[in-house]
Amino acid sequence: MINLTQSNGDALDLDGTTVLRIRKTVAHWDNDLGNTLVNSVRALFVMEEASAVAALVKAELPGLDSLTQPGGSPVWFNPAKSSGPIPVASPGKDGINSALDIGGKRQYVRETPETVRAKIEAGGGDVQPLPGEAFWNQAVEAVKDFFDGVEDWDPDRGVETPEDPAGS
Repeated sequence: MINLTQSNGDALDLDGTTVLRIRKTVAHWDNDLGNTLVNSVRALFVMEEASAVAALVKAELPGLDSLTQPGGSPVWFNPAKSSGPIPVASPGKDGINSALDIGGKRQYVRETPETVRAKIEAGGGDVQPLPGEAFWNQAVEAVKDFFDGVEDWDPDRGVETPEDPAGS
């Protein structure tokens, strides 16, 4: 059991084996909620620094690993409770190169899909195909085929508008 201090000053006993994710709090998201967010059975905000919490959790959850959030801060996660990699639409944009599912929620990271996959695989999590693998290519083709029949709405191509009721 890990002893921490909640943001309201109360003591908190945490079973490290239940941790899904740890990250430092972000000022405009987590105002006045402590220094660290720990996602476990529920979201917990604690006063200890994220790296210190991660070290304590790692003693109880040796598989705890880390990746880098788009903003550059580390995010520690339980690979055994994770799935990925999850491809992103525009790799590199805003520092995001891949994503993973941690306990049913998406976490964007700077690392490549290959790195994310390796960490999840090493930790016994749910490994997903990499972009370029046969399954991925088939899924992309199926989605592409589905959307190829969908036409964009373009008012400049004769679509009726209130100003032009004839649609000319």
